[in-house]
Order: sequence, then structure tokens, then C-alpha cells
Amino acid sequence: MPGYACARFGGEGACPEDTHAPLSVEGRALAALSGQLAHQRRIGPGGYVGLDMPACLALTEAQGIPTRIAALLLPHWETGLLEAAAKRREDEAE
Repeated sequence: MPGYACARFGGEGACPEDTHAPLSVEGRALAALSGQLAHQRRIGPGGYVGLDMPACLALTEAQGIPTRIAALLLPHWETGLLEAAAKRREDEAE
């Protein structure tokens, strides 16, 4: 896979999935929900603009993740997704 430097994909560096893996129980639970949460995107004229936070908080609450903790973690996850989407748009424009 182009763009990956970790040994899992033929490179020599540390795998981002291992390097940035959540350490808390709540963080790991949130990461486990990532597939479901990714479907709670808000799309605008320019593409992906963020997460539907009320829907994401409802999903995390249904999975037993305390809302007060999910509310702290989700904005950081959203920021990472927005940065990745912007990078992808830049790469596709080249």
C-alpha cells in the first residue's frame, strides 16, 4: 500500500496502528466502534466536514462508553479524520 512505511506493509518503520493505539479502555472501545462511527459523517459541498456528534454519542452510550468520556475523545478522532480527508484530497489533486 503506498504511503505506509510500517513493516506490515513492506516498510521498515513502526506501524501507525500500533504507535497510535488507544491506551485507555474507553479509547479502545471507541476505536472498536470506528466502523459504525465512520458512517455518522456530515458531508458538505466540499466533501467530508465532520462527524454527527449527537449520533456518535448515542452510539457510544449504547455501547456503554460514558458520554462524558466519549465527548472528550470524539473531537480528537474527528480532527484526525478531517486531516486525513484533507491529505487525501491533496494527494488526489496532484
